[in-house]
Amino acid sequence: MAAGGGDEHLRRLVADYFGAASRLRLLRATSAFGAPVFVVDFDRGARHYRTFGSFGPSFGAVNPDEPQVTEQSSMDMLYPAQLVFHYERLMSLAFALCERPVSALLLGVGGAAMWRFLRAYVPECAPTLVDSDEGVVGIARRWFYLSQPVVIDTAERFLAGTTERFDVILVDLYNSHGPAEFDRAFWTRCLDALAPGGCLATNWADFASNAKVRPMADAQAEVASARGLDCFYVTRRGFRDNLVQYIPTADGYGPETIVGVLERFARERRIPDRGRGILEHCIVSAGFPYKP
Repeated sequence: MAAGGGDEHLRRLVADYFGAASRLRLLRATSAFGAPVFVVDFDRGARHYRTFGSFGPSFGAVNPDEPQVTEQSSMDMLYPAQLVFHYERLMSLAFALCERPVSALLLGVGGAAMWRFLRAYVPECAPTLVDSDEGVVGIARRWFYLSQPVVIDTAERFLAGTTERFDVILVDLYNSHGPAEFDRAFWTRCLDALAPGGCLATNWADFASNAKVRPMADAQAEVASARGLDCFYVTRRGFRDNLVQYIPTADGYGPETIVGVLERFARERRIPDRGRGILEHCIVSAGFPYKP
C-alpha cells in the first residue's frame, strides 16, 4: 500500500463509506487516472464483496474540494461473474442488442467485471481490452482475477490504428474528473469499428450533474444520425444512477423492443434471476432523459 501525506484522510473516507469492519487492501496513485485508487473488501449481510474505487470531485456538492469516494466496479466473491452494479447490467444489454456477439471491444478495464461476465455467460465472444493505465490493469490482475492480455493505449489511439471490427463496443472511460472527454471524431471512429449488426454502448456517470456529459452524448447521437442510426437511453427513475446510451445497428432493436430482447437474452444465456431488476424502475427514452 503506497504511503503519502493524505493517505490517512483517504483511509478514513473509505472506512466511513464502507464501514469500520471493511478491509482496505490497496491504496495507491495511478499514472493516468490522476487520483488515488483503492481496493476494499467488505460484507453486506452474508455476502462478501470486493470493490475497486477512486477519489474524485463531488459534482454539485457543498464542498467540491472534498474528495468523493466513487465505486468504479465491484465483485461478489462467491459469484465473481455476476454483475454487481446496475449500470454494469445495463451495459451488458449491448450483447442482447447485437445480432451475433462474437467479438467485443471493452474500452476501460476497471475491475474487469464485464470481462468476467463474458467468460461465464457469452463465452463465444472474444473480448479485446484497452486501457491507458497500467496501474489499473495491474490491480485488475492482482485483485479481480483478470488473466487476459490488455492493450495499454488510449482509446483514441487504439481506434485510430485498428482495422478490426467488433460486434459490441463498450465505452466506460473515466478519470479523477469524471468521464473522459470525447469529440465527434472519437464517436466516428467507434462507429467505424462497429461490425454490421453490432451495438455501441456508453456509460455516463453523474449525467444529471456533470455538465460535460450532455454535449458528448449529443455529439454521439448526431454522428449516429448522420449514418441513419438511432440511439436510445436507459437510466433509473430519479436520475440518481448512471445513464447508458445505446446505438444498435441491426433492425428490430430499439427502445420499444428492449424488454423482449432482455427476456430472450436472459433465457438463452441463463442470466441470474432471469435478468429481473435490470429494467425495473427505469426510463427507456429515445432522447436524452434529463434537462437541467
